[in-house]
Amino acid sequence: MRAALSLNKVTGINQVIIGATFVSVATTLPEVFVSIFAVAAGNHGIAVGNALGSMIANIALVLALSFAFLPSAVKRGEVFGKSIFLLVVTAVVFLFALNLQISWYEGAILLAAFAIFLIYNTWAGARRCEPVIKPLCREIPQDKSIRRGMYWKIAAGFIMGQVMLIFGAFALVENGEKLAHLFGISETVVGFTIIAIGTSLPELTTAIISIRRKSGGLAVGNVIGANVINCTLLLGVCGIIGDMKGVSLPVSRETVFIAVPVLFALTLVAVLPMLIRGRAYRWQGFVLLAGYLAYVSFLVIAQPV
Repeated sequence: MRAALSLNKVTGINQVIIGATFVSVATTLPEVFVSIFAVAAGNHGIAVGNALGSMIANIALVLALSFAFLPSAVKRGEVFGKSIFLLVVTAVVFLFALNLQISWYEGAILLAAFAIFLIYNTWAGARRCEPVIKPLCREIPQDKSIRRGMYWKIAAGFIMGQVMLIFGAFALVENGEKLAHLFGISETVVGFTIIAIGTSLPELTTAIISIRRKSGGLAVGNVIGANVINCTLLLGVCGIIGDMKGVSLPVSRETVFIAVPVLFALTLVAVLPMLIRGRAYRWQGFVLLAGYLAYVSFLVIAQPV
């Protein structure tokens, strides 16, 4: 994130545009890399489970903690567009997966939705600077005569971050498959639980920071944006890669008719009070946490191998 924000000082690109595009995508790269590696290795259950499981964890764990510890007023204008977009793309994924697979052209549609979201995010961000950008920008030197060596420093920081993400994603997929065989549970369950929580740690860190800074809106915007990107970019890329390997991305019946409806219901619990009343309530956090614990317990106990 610091490398991305430094681009503003080096290249002159508007910091809000960088934050609304580059940074928002970068925070979801753990999920993207994990699912891409999983699809490439033929572990489709881990790929789909990680994508949807991360969305459920973001809503019912990360956002729930934020609501429980820091219920606060939220400006409708800051969450309305993203929330509606999230509900729509979640419904679209459900419709696409009714035949128990996501084809390459459905993946392409999801990628187009991702592009639309980035354009909207850039337009909305240009109207107001996101609060997460301001404190970080103060740490970047304001001197316009930045040395050429700064380019290499930024590039090195970014590349190192991506390399660490790639190795971490590979390790998650490899060991997730081993855990599934070791405990006798399906790869889908592992993807929905252990791997999903692991790839949601950036959002959890942001939520903790927002609670400490008493900035509840930060966690809300981060989670909603991350879930939109997971639903469009991640599933879109996986659908295309799966088709390139000769088979559409398979989606289990339990995922279509249980996981996606659960995700949609939890999202409604999270966003409706904000859209209607303009604030988040503590009871939402406890309801979401209870729903998450119930769903994970159901996965472990009732899901078939």
